[in-house]
Amino acid sequence: MYPTNYQLEGHANQICPVTTGTYFTGGVPNLFSNGTAAYTCFDYAFPGQTGMRNNLRGPGFFGLDLGLAKRWKMPWSEGQSLQFRWEVFNATNSVRFDVQSANAYEGGSLTNGNSGTFGNFSGTLTNPRIMQFALRYEF
Repeated sequence: MYPTNYQLEGHANQICPVTTGTYFTGGVPNLFSNGTAAYTCFDYAFPGQTGMRNNLRGPGFFGLDLGLAKRWKMPWSEGQSLQFRWEVFNATNSVRFDVQSANAYEGGSLTNGNSGTFGNFSGTLTNPRIMQFALRYEF
């Protein structure tokens, strides 16, 4: 997505080093350690100019799902049983933010937006912890 015609703007190019990760500024999760300083490290490319590709990485993804089950054979018939299950999704309740939801992104590419909200996350890759129980009678 580089500007190859002299009428359309390209996406922002990184012109100085920035520190990325998951940082909380004023209680808001941000892609950059200092969003305002990071805003000055990106500039639009000149028409026909190319820049870096895929130079920013997100915090990654982590998920741990667990399950516990117990089966009892029925005393009146060995062909019948009762099973109890407990399943936990995202057992550690980890939160991973979606880089594509960062305020600096537009259409999947980095653009220079508002310097005050540059890099603020608005979505997550993970769901909150979910537990479910099941009871199954087999015959």
